[in-house]
Amino acid sequence: MKRLIGLVLGLSLLIGCGGGAKYWMVTDPSTSNVYYTQGVDSLSSGAVKFTDAQTGNAVSIQNSEVKKVTEEEFKAAVGTK
Repeated sequence: MKRLIGLVLGLSLLIGCGGGAKYWMVTDPSTSNVYYTQGVDSLSSGAVKFTDAQTGNAVSIQNSEVKKVTEEEFKAAVGTK
């Protein structure tokens, strides 16, 4: 049980803190919408919350796929400001 709790907390920190990565691609499998962000927070409900880099909107997705991307991939998708 302690290992499971440790694993869940570790994954939450990895997603929430970025694990050293700055750039993320978040996909909503139910709509196929793709978002790019520089930070992802894991909520207690299992959802993720982040700010969409393209629109600046706050987004929450219950079921998502989160993938680390390079700065180059991020800039190509979002553009540079």
